[in-house]
Amino acid sequence: MTMSITELEQALRALRLSGMSATMQARALQVAQHQMDFLEAFSWLVQDELDRRRSRLLDRRFTLSGLRERKDLKDFDWTYNARLPKREVLALGTLQFLDAKEDLLMIGPPGTGKSHCAKALALLAVQRGYTVLYREAHQLIEDLAEAR
Repeated sequence: MTMSITELEQALRALRLSGMSATMQARALQVAQHQMDFLEAFSWLVQDELDRRRSRLLDRRFTLSGLRERKDLKDFDWTYNARLPKREVLALGTLQFLDAKEDLLMIGPPGTGKSHCAKALALLAVQRGYTVLYREAHQLIEDLAEAR
C-alpha cells in the first residue's frame, strides 16, 4: 500500500512525529535528486524528530522555570561593575555546584548584576536538563507566605 505525501504527513502527525512530518518533503526531494540514499534520509528524518522534541522540551522547561527572558553570561557587561568576581561567576557557569547538589545564593546591593548572572545560570541549567524554578527574593517570600 502506497500513501500520498498528505497521507504520510497525517500518519506521522497521528503518531506524534511532527518533526518528521515537518521535514519529510525536503528529505524526499533530497532522495529524489540523488543527494542522499534512503537510509541516510531516514536517519536525518529521525534526527529531525529528535531535534524537534529536544527543542520543545527545552521550551517547556524554560516556560516552567519562571524565567521571563533568556540571559547569557556572554552578554554581560563586565565593565559596568569591576568589583564583580568575573572568574568566579564564569566558574559557576560549569554548574558543578548543581552536580555536587550545592545551593547558590547571590546577595549584594541593587544594580550589581546579580539577577543577570542568576538568570544566565538558570538558563544554562535548563539547557542541561535540570528542572529550574527562578524567583526573585520578594517573589519567593510572597510564595512562602502564601503557602504557609
